[in-house]
Amino acid sequence: MARKNSATTAIGKSAPRPDAYEKVTGGKGFTINLKLPGMLHARILRSPYPHARIRRIDTSRAEKLPGVKAVLTPKDVPQTKFSPVLFEPTLAATMVQDMLILSDRIRYAGEPVAALAATSVEIAEEALGLIDVDYEVLPAVFDPEEALKPGAPQLYETAPNNVAVGPVFSFGDIEKGFAEADYIFEGTYETQRVHTCYMEPRVCVADTDSRGRLTIWSSTQHIFGLREKLAFALGLPESQVRVMKPPYIGGGFGGKLDMGLHEPICALFSMKTRRPVRLEQTRYEEFISTTRNPIKMYLKTGVKKDGTFTARYAKSILDTGAHATHGAIVVMVHGFFGFLLPYRCENKKWEGCSVYTNNMVGGGYRGYGCPQGAFAVESQIDEICEKLKLDPVEFRLKNAHKEGDPHPFNPGFTLSTYRFEDCLVQGAERIGWSERKAAGSGRGSKKKGIGLATQPLWVSGCMGFPDIYEHSGAIVKLNVDGTADLAVATVDLGSGQIITLSQIAAEELTLSPDKVRVTAADTDTVPFDAPAHASRVTYSTGNAVKAAAASAKKRLLEVAASLLEASPEDVELVEGTVRVKGAPKKSMNIADVVKRAESPFLVMTAQGPQPTSVQEKGTIIGVSSMAPPSNPSPATAEFVEVEVDTETGEVDVLRVVYAHDIGRVINPQGAEGQVEGGFQQGMGFALSEKISFDQSNGACLSGDFLNYKMPTAPEMPTQIESIFIESNEPTGPFGAKSLAEPCVIVPAPAIANAIYNATGARVRQLPITPERVLAALGKL
Repeated sequence: MARKNSATTAIGKSAPRPDAYEKVTGGKGFTINLKLPGMLHARILRSPYPHARIRRIDTSRAEKLPGVKAVLTPKDVPQTKFSPVLFEPTLAATMVQDMLILSDRIRYAGEPVAALAATSVEIAEEALGLIDVDYEVLPAVFDPEEALKPGAPQLYETAPNNVAVGPVFSFGDIEKGFAEADYIFEGTYETQRVHTCYMEPRVCVADTDSRGRLTIWSSTQHIFGLREKLAFALGLPESQVRVMKPPYIGGGFGGKLDMGLHEPICALFSMKTRRPVRLEQTRYEEFISTTRNPIKMYLKTGVKKDGTFTARYAKSILDTGAHATHGAIVVMVHGFFGFLLPYRCENKKWEGCSVYTNNMVGGGYRGYGCPQGAFAVESQIDEICEKLKLDPVEFRLKNAHKEGDPHPFNPGFTLSTYRFEDCLVQGAERIGWSERKAAGSGRGSKKKGIGLATQPLWVSGCMGFPDIYEHSGAIVKLNVDGTADLAVATVDLGSGQIITLSQIAAEELTLSPDKVRVTAADTDTVPFDAPAHASRVTYSTGNAVKAAAASAKKRLLEVAASLLEASPEDVELVEGTVRVKGAPKKSMNIADVVKRAESPFLVMTAQGPQPTSVQEKGTIIGVSSMAPPSNPSPATAEFVEVEVDTETGEVDVLRVVYAHDIGRVINPQGAEGQVEGGFQQGMGFALSEKISFDQSNGACLSGDFLNYKMPTAPEMPTQIESIFIESNEPTGPFGAKSLAEPCVIVPAPAIANAIYNATGARVRQLPITPERVLAALGKL
């Protein structure tokens, strides 16, 4: 639900997506559908072993196969170590540079060993089988706690005990806090490795022109980051790499926030053959390329009898897999926003450890470490409330931040709009919280329960985060037909970023959203923008779009004022028409003003040539490039009702109420889609999704959607209600702040708490499968 505002032209109203038909019909805007004349097809040979050294690679038989045009082995590629993460500078101190395009050291089953390009996919596949590799197999380790032990196989000489990063943060006096506690609670909580499950796989097309300049098309979330990382890995100036923005991609969810190895391999083949080269990953390759990191979390919490926190301690062990990649920063976000910051407590300490193993690498995924943290923290809060007979809503409010407090992560900012209490109160009322029954008290084998989880503090981008890009740019151009073109580097991930930004521009220009067209863009033609991630697009890029539209409007008013024989201060733009204040009949519509600005200096009339003025001439355009003014925090509370079959362990989610302090809703239908899509991902994380591996050899056993059980329409709850609390953030575009990631952070703990309320049995490990429910009930 959102407050309607009839005074606005475009904001607060649901708008249809202009690309909806193309998306659902697999339109040509998807990178996967791009074809260029003379294009070669590349494939990657991958290691069957989780840990090995390559003694020798013989590609001679493959090279002799008709149709094979080029082969790459480790000796054929640059040996510059890099971090593939797109949203940080190449040599940022917070990232670990431990990857190579191809290496003679293998650290997980499926790691690329060699690659080749051929005239068809079929020939490339056949040729892979003709490459002979001699491996020296090494001992492997798959459990991060085992990897930390003395004597475990070491993945890197530079990482003793397999620790990629080991941050520790402490505030106050933790021992004093525990001494002051009336009760101390301890628990261990564990999450699993899951995949982002975007529909369009990673695919790249690279082409090299006669001057050796690369053009890249890729299904990516950040065109500027890809340009930077690709240039660094290949040893090229950034000016030699051009990355095209895809009109849209078939989902990302954070899984396309790094440079995949397919992109530099594709580029190297194009540079070598001077032909366009395409490389599309199979679904199996997708499953071994990026995942949400599994985290095991040990919690110790001290509280007073009234529920006030006195001390909070946590230790988090993150499995970063064979390379650090995102794990170096995911563990930090997890520690701060998943544990240290959401609730007030003077005495707290967190120890994080991102551990190398011979598992596949982790990557970005919505929430970036906080779904794992919320599952632990919000589950334990429910356990504390059950033990002390405290109301979970009141407990959270007692320990919550307040509106006007300094921002706990960015003390230079304040929580200027912060309606966490409203989220809890309104959500509780809507779900019928006051009528919730005692845990396990229902009759019969099928028992219902209601659970709650929150994300009290989140972000609207990355302003204030060390080493993370956070600035945006936009270009707005007015056309002679009264429409506007908007050019931004922002990639539409499928969740409607294009229409949201169009609405912001339309509102500033008093146009309807269908009069604003988002145009093609690439790294040569538009200002830098940070990626579509971190719940930032509406707030951060939205502010840049608003500023560019305001600049275009300013010029429009200047031109119109000269034509209307008024000063710019005396004209206004209302519903697509420039008019003189106090004299509304003295007016011109946008199209006529732009036509005059674009017209020749001398215009032929019935009276002969008539001069215009130099001052009115030129394209009416606005450009912005800016950092956002703040990083306002949204707040979230989610209530879930489930039914648990205590004979089979099956869990049905019946109803969801999601309350969110959104600042202001730009597109209500789009916002509801975020909530529903986020719940689907969070529900899968809670109940069914898990990437499984053969523990003897590290091989992935979940290589397609048949063997990986994400929720489909029949499993989804029939009722998902969204409550959008509009706090009108003063630094946001038309009052907006973020929404996206909390939608996926809170479902798992809310479902876990609802299962406990239904059955009286607590499950502390995800996914909560029927077997785990029955085990918790003592039936297995």
